[in-house]
Amino acid sequence: MLELIIFVATLIILIIILRKLPLEKEVVKKIAYEARQSDEDDSSNNLDTDLLSRADSLSQSGDYNKAEKIYLKLVSLDPQNAGLYNKLALVYLGKKDFKDAAKALDQALTLEPDNDAFYNNLGLLLYQQGNYDEAIEGYEKSIEINNKVASRFMNLGLAYFMSKKYRKASDSYEKALILEPNNEEYKRLLKEAEEKLK
Repeated sequence: MLELIIFVATLIILIIILRKLPLEKEVVKKIAYEARQSDEDDSSNNLDTDLLSRADSLSQSGDYNKAEKIYLKLVSLDPQNAGLYNKLALVYLGKKDFKDAAKALDQALTLEPDNDAFYNNLGLLLYQQGNYDEAIEGYEKSIEINNKVASRFMNLGLAYFMSKKYRKASDSYEKALILEPNNEEYKRLLKEAEEKLK
């Protein structure tokens, strides 16, 4: 009798398992489909990554027109990507197209208002236009957000120097040297600023 009960219980469990198998197959099919979709998404991301690498390379080599076209295409695919607007702004800076650089940086800062690199680039834009006092504000905002980047202090020092604020320039170069004590360029700039103080 016990054997019969075990046999019936085993049979019932087997029927339950067999009934669930088709359901599990559907789950497997669904998972496989989602995996394929994910692979397709990854391949489009790879395409975007390839385009981004190409644009970065073109920008670094000074081929701003081609880089601009690719960045604009990438922005159209991902209009909420603040980093793309920043890269586009750098391309415009390279082309001395200050108006478009300002628009691109404005968009980048609208999307990421606490990005120190964007404020640094805003300072760079204003510096290149000869607006040194406004550049100082951009660099100071960048440093306020992240005070661990020596080149930001150097940029601030350059803007102070051009504004004939040599003591503040000297202080900025000293802060850059604290972060990068062996940087010969910072040492040279500090010496230049200190000579103006004599």
